Amino acid sequence: MIIEFKVDNEIKQEYLNTKPTGTADSDAFVLRDFDNYENQAEKPVYNLNISELNEMFATLRNSTKRGAGKNKSILVGYIDFCISKKIVPHMENRAKYIDASNFVHRQALLNKFISKEKLKEYQKVLFNYQDQLLIELPHIGVRGRTVEDATLEEIINLSIDDVIADKNRLILRQNDGKNRFLNGIEESTLELIKDTYNQEKYVENNGELTNNPRIPQPRETKINELEHFVFRTPGKNKYEQLSNSLINSRMKRIQKIVDNPYLTITSLYNSGMIEMAMNIYKEKGEVTKEDYIDICDRYNFGGDDPTRYWYVLKDMFEQYKELLL
Repeated sequence: MIIEFKVDNEIKQEYLNTKPTGTADSDAFVLRDFDNYENQAEKPVYNLNISELNEMFATLRNSTKRGAGKNKSILVGYIDFCISKKIVPHMENRAKYIDASNFVHRQALLNKFISKEKLKEYQKVLFNYQDQLLIELPHIGVRGRTVEDATLEEIINLSIDDVIADKNRLILRQNDGKNRFLNGIEESTLELIKDTYNQEKYVENNGELTNNPRIPQPRETKINELEHFVFRTPGKNKYEQLSNSLINSRMKRIQKIVDNPYLTITSLYNSGMIEMAMNIYKEKGEVTKEDYIDICDRYNFGGDDPTRYWYVLKDMFEQYKELLL
């Protein structure tokens, strides 16, 4: 990826060339934001005073403390690189004094949290059962492992035969042949799974009329049955499970329909865990380590060892606790 910077372009390109390709691509976008501020201030970032650095950092829409910390790390790393190149006259990295926790964008943070009530509001404006279920499943803990060839496996592999209605239970199937049970599934979710499985046509444009006089009515695409899978790819001659790429493109359309660019599989998944922690906090006045581990276990957060990331969940919950009370 090539981005032409307005200030110190050669230095920034040289810095990015020291990074692995994936890291360089993501860092480039952050440096571009800094570069825009440098251009307006008419001086390079390493010569900004702490007030100017804070002002620049406030222009970023950091939606989490972790994200803000990562952006600070990129800035500090870049300035350290400039110091090593001996182009910083005062030889000081002032970015180290930025308190990144002060620059979490409140509204972005709130938009990333989707409560159960907000989820229901979104579902009301979605025409297709497939789309309604797609945003509900991660919220209740159905997603898949975060390893290669396992992305969204529990959603993609969900079969109507995996619905144990009399026990309010789902069997979730992983690509490595292992299964896990998810208990306490609400009746409304079980009904939505059945409705999605029985959906015969996928209606485009969220069921709304188009401005195209040749196609005034939204197109309806047949959904063929396939080995009892709940999600199937629409298409007259298609007999395929949903793919990761199709789910991602669906989510981008849903973001536009509900007017929330922060609505993602991950934000839904995290929101479900945060809401469980919030309910425990409201009931007991605290959330213990054991409570966090139980939530991680339900959401398979940390894989086979739910104790691995309980502190990560705790950190997420602490960010939201004061905002949501």
